[in-house]
Amino acid sequence: MRKHTVQFILNYFIFASYFYVLPILIQMNDILRFVHLVMFFPLAFFLTKKWSGKGLDSYGIVFFQGWQRNLMLGFLIGAAGWALLFFLRIVLGDYHITGIKSGVEAAPILVVVFVGYGLGSIINDVIVRGLVFHFYRNRLSFKALMLLSVVVYAADDSWNEGFSISNTFFSVALGFSLAYAFYKTHSIWADTGIHLGLNVIYGLFYGVSGNRGDGIFLFQVHSSSNLLLGSWLSTITAALIFLALYLFIHSFRIPSKIEPLTNRIEKSAI
Repeated sequence: MRKHTVQFILNYFIFASYFYVLPILIQMNDILRFVHLVMFFPLAFFLTKKWSGKGLDSYGIVFFQGWQRNLMLGFLIGAAGWALLFFLRIVLGDYHITGIKSGVEAAPILVVVFVGYGLGSIINDVIVRGLVFHFYRNRLSFKALMLLSVVVYAADDSWNEGFSISNTFFSVALGFSLAYAFYKTHSIWADTGIHLGLNVIYGLFYGVSGNRGDGIFLFQVHSSSNLLLGSWLSTITAALIFLALYLFIHSFRIPSKIEPLTNRIEKSAI
């Protein structure tokens, strides 16, 4: 266990440094940033090949019959959840839509949002859940595996978004949903689908930069004293995403048992 923990920490440090720190140290335009994202996968392949003799399937990137379905259904769940979140913000008066960018202006934004968040989502999923499940899926109980995955995700999110109590609760709620999707389908696709779905809806408002006005919707933000109009509303929505995921998976009777995975990954389609 100690050996695997050391390897897990080293892998996480290398991946996180490449994905999070390198763009801070080196100024990147869109093309260089795209190359930077794509080159993550050869790096991940090289490390897992060197230390375990396996490829990207170690992180759940397995192309099996039904992987596209898992990705799409996960995307629909995540997108529906975050569409509800932004709809509630508009209805409750937190956001006020002032316009929508034209098709010519919106088209490249949509491409950048899908490509940028698509690559970013799967990379983040590899760094967090891919590594956790790769090193510990046969060594920890379900509860311990989920707890570790959620803790790593919450710490990872705090590094990117800053620490706050409300954001920690949000990270726990969303992190549990993403980890559960990975665990139940034995692959990364449903997890990444949810992640991409909510990121795309966010990108429609904030683009990939996270700045208001960089998406396709033009809007104003109004302050509100309502407690729900902060990260707490996001936390509630993330909990609803887990509820939808749980009901959907169990309505299709997805196997909940993971067999010992020494030579292969068992895959399940939702």
